[in-house]
Amino acid sequence: MKLGKYLLVPWFSLAVYTILSMYNGPAGIAPYRELLGEREKILENLDRLHGINRELEGTIDALLYDPETIRVRARELGYGESNERFIRIVGLPGGRPNEIKPGTIRTFIQPFPSGKSYRLISFCLGLILFSLFLAGDMFLKDNNYSQSN
Repeated sequence: MKLGKYLLVPWFSLAVYTILSMYNGPAGIAPYRELLGEREKILENLDRLHGINRELEGTIDALLYDPETIRVRARELGYGESNERFIRIVGLPGGRPNEIKPGTIRTFIQPFPSGKSYRLISFCLGLILFSLFLAGDMFLKDNNYSQSN
């Protein structure tokens, strides 16, 4: 059984690599949670865009069918009828209404690193386990040798 424990080293390294990859790898649990959070943000943004779309459709309908709305909008843009005169007062806020912004620009999250670092970590842990087994065997061998003398 002395040599059998050395066969545990590659299996231990493989288990460490599997656990690290499963939790934090490119297709692991942590990136999946991040993607779910991003999905929720995108769905909220989509709902806001639907609301803006409904407002714009109402504005389009009003501009198509209501002449008074057309006059008000033309005055907001600086147009008027031939017999009207405009007086501009500089310094007062709210000359023109705020433009409707089309939506929020979403940025994506940075992808998680590849599993190369996990390979290195699992390999180093395997080497540490191997060296512990080797040191333990050498210590027991020296201890047995010193007791026999």
